[in-house]
Amino acid sequence: MPDISEVAENIYMIDNQLFNIPKWGCVYLLNEDYKTLIETGPTNSIPFVLAGIKKIGFKPKDVAHIIVTHIHLDHAGGTGVLAQAMPQAQVIVHHKGARHLVNPTRLVESAIAARGNEFINMHGKVLPIDIHRVKAVNEGDRIQLSDQQMLHFIDAPGHAPHELCIFETRNCGLFTGDAVAVYIPDYDVLLPFHPPPHFNLELCLDTLLRLEGLSARTIYYSHFGISSSVKEHIQRSREQLMVWDNIFRTGARDSDWNEIESKMTSQACAQLEPLKGIKSVELLYEYLADNHIPLCAAGHIKYYQELSNTKT
Repeated sequence: MPDISEVAENIYMIDNQLFNIPKWGCVYLLNEDYKTLIETGPTNSIPFVLAGIKKIGFKPKDVAHIIVTHIHLDHAGGTGVLAQAMPQAQVIVHHKGARHLVNPTRLVESAIAARGNEFINMHGKVLPIDIHRVKAVNEGDRIQLSDQQMLHFIDAPGHAPHELCIFETRNCGLFTGDAVAVYIPDYDVLLPFHPPPHFNLELCLDTLLRLEGLSARTIYYSHFGISSSVKEHIQRSREQLMVWDNIFRTGARDSDWNEIESKMTSQACAQLEPLKGIKSVELLYEYLADNHIPLCAAGHIKYYQELSNTKT
């Protein structure tokens, strides 16, 4: 049974059971004159997405737009498969990511090189999308979905150069992809997530500052759920980044990257204490501790190593 909820007026959240983990990944269906899906998840999540759309009361052919916040496989890997189920839908993506949806070969090869074939198996097959169906958007572009709903696209680098955030006017909400953090609402756990190869602290902080200035009333997280504590969450994300920044800048003097990684991982894992030992979130806890946080640490190590090299 698909897990769906109406999280704001005309906005439905569908749990896409990312990596077969409940409440870890989600997509959003906007019920407007031009029905719009934000995020797809990986191919292995598409059955849950389609079931959720059906449960809400619509068919795949009703969807006019598929929007992905960025092209990482956990957000957009299933776009090609979903586009086949929605032949009338236009696929919308950041202009720097469009070519990788049309030809995902390099994207998949890069993922395999970094994390191996098992990583691809977790996501499922990635299919190309016809170039004529892909619309590349830039900072400031807008799409009107109905009289009361317009989407504003915001360039949001730092996590990835092809990251979009999307402001919706009906509820004054903000779809943030991975630009702010990942969030576990039932336990109020919030952690920035910036894996290799594109993490950039300065760009992240600049993005957070610009998002803060939008005065949004709600954040719609792709991992996972929503929050009305917008300014607090942006500030918490900023503060956590600066905690990690201090760990790396202090340790970089000795260039003991293994020790630095251990300190950051320990600090981040300590934030997961509310989940520890709770059976209902055991899978999520294990994934975060064993995969998510080490991947985030790797992204920070790459950034600070490169930063250190530019100073020598």
